[in-house]
Order: sequence, then C-alpha cells, then structure tokens
Amino acid sequence: MTSVPSLLQFARYRVEDGVRDLLGKEISARVAETNLESDLDDTILAGIGAYALRRHLPGDILHGMQVFTAAGSHALLLSNLPAQEFPATPVSGFGDEAGLAVTNAIHLGLIRLLECTPFAVHFENDGRLIRNVVPNPAASGTTSSWGADSEFFWHTDNPHQPFAPPGSDPRLYTPPYLTFYAVRNEERVPTEIAALDDVVVRLDPDTRLGLLAAEFEVGAPDSNDGEATRALRSTPVLETGPDGRHRVRYDRGTTAGRTPAARKTLERWCSVLRTVPSAELVLDTGDFLVFDNYRVLHRRKAFTPHPHATARWLRRCYAA
Repeated sequence: MTSVPSLLQFARYRVEDGVRDLLGKEISARVAETNLESDLDDTILAGIGAYALRRHLPGDILHGMQVFTAAGSHALLLSNLPAQEFPATPVSGFGDEAGLAVTNAIHLGLIRLLECTPFAVHFENDGRLIRNVVPNPAASGTTSSWGADSEFFWHTDNPHQPFAPPGSDPRLYTPPYLTFYAVRNEERVPTEIAALDDVVVRLDPDTRLGLLAAEFEVGAPDSNDGEATRALRSTPVLETGPDGRHRVRYDRGTTAGRTPAARKTLERWCSVLRTVPSAELVLDTGDFLVFDNYRVLHRRKAFTPHPHATARWLRRCYAA
C-alpha cells in the first residue's frame, strides 16, 4: 500500500511559565473564599476560569481555542497550565470536588473558550460532570476508564448513542467532544489518538460501503450503567454528517455485525485500524486535551498503576 501522509489536524500550544503562574495566582485568589462544586457551580467556575484565561493567555492560543470547533480540527493540546496542590488519587472514582476548585475553574473555563457547554449523562459516573479517570481496583479486568489492566483498542466514547441533530440536548446523544485535564501521570501512560480521515482513506471501497450500511449493533461500554442503557441496533459504523465529514461510532468490545457481510466488514475495518498513523500523547500535570469524539478514535494500552496515592489521574468532561 502506498504511504499516505497523516490527515490528523492537531494543534499544540504551551503556556509560558510566567503566564502559568499569573493564571494560577488569580484563579486561586478568586476561589479561595468559596466552596464551589463542579456539579452545582459549573457556570460560576467556568466564568472565573474563562475570565482569567482571556486576560492572560496570548492571542494565538485564544484564537486557536476559539476557532477549534469551527475549523473542524481533530484535537488540541494546551500544556503547562497551573496545577494546584493535589490530594491523593481518588481511586474509588470520586473525591472532594470543592477541593479542586482551581483545577475545575481552569478545565471548565477552557471549555467555555472553546464555545462549548460541559455536560454529564445519567447512565455513567453517577451522573457527575467530571469523571476521574483512575485505576479503580473495582474495575479490574474491564475495558473501562476506571481500569488499568485491560487494553483499550481504538474506540469512540458512548458509541451506542445516536449522533446529535443541531441544537439538541447533548445528554441524549454521543458526546461531540472529550476534554481532559491531567493531574498526574507518573507511569507515563500514553493516550493515543487517530483521525478517522486516516482510517477512511485506507479502506477499500467495499469495506467503506459496508461500514455505511445499517447492519451493525453497538452496545454500551463497561463504564456505563448497563441497566440504564440500550444497544443501538441496525445502525452503520460510519456515517456522513451534515457538514460532509465522516463520523464514526465504534468500540471493538460492543460493536457486532448483524449479518455475515457486516461481520466480515468489521474484520477488515479492524485490520486497517491496526495500521493507522496516530499521535501518542503522554499527558503531564497541567495538560489540557480536547478532541472530536465523532472524528477521532482513541486508545490506551494496559499498564501497572503506581500505589493508590500517586496513581495516574486524568479529569474528563464531555462537551458539546
């Protein structure tokens, strides 16, 4: 096969140390006398963070954030953001949200700069806005964001939900964007992302046509409450959105072909996924990552976490 250059549109920025320190000082001062919870006070936290970020971030970063969704970029990474004093990793999955007000103001403020709205779903994470991506011992052996010992193959989040029509309540549909703030990653575990465009150009015509057929069933991932979710039946894996771009719903563990032809199509799809070019990102403390969940597949390999107090800890929030 002829080598094809990667089509991944990935913007990377880094905050200078002086700007980082000014941001941290201002946001810390604004939340110091408060008791703001991410689930109850997300609008206030977003306002505090966005105000400080607009005051201190350089123009090129602000512009890159503002045009990210409109430009149809796949992913954006902003590094060296302020980091507060963090508690031990909440490996149970839940911790003190009020104690993370600085981090939440930054995270939610950045989502506002993207001109997006953060949201949670009732069938995952107890309906809480921010998911602690941690190695929860209770999730051992599962392909869940609370797992560690099982490999995630290429997938999109909540693929069992329909794609949202414009102007819809995002809680009823597949999340358009995934955002992450990295608290700690001493294990140096990479998050890998790949553009759907890079997969599509490597598909033969028959496989591409097969993926567009409504001959698949997609169930909920392990991180969802199975009693509150239903599989999406008679659906395509690949679609063309209203903007003319391809979009995908896929999780190897929950996607099945309903016909012999569809099952063979999935086999060829998986073979291509094993060869797709990707970006391997080792997120450090203070890194913010956002990517398009319709047009980007992501994965994480199995790893051995550090002891609970210092285990890998990312903060994830859906956005639309």
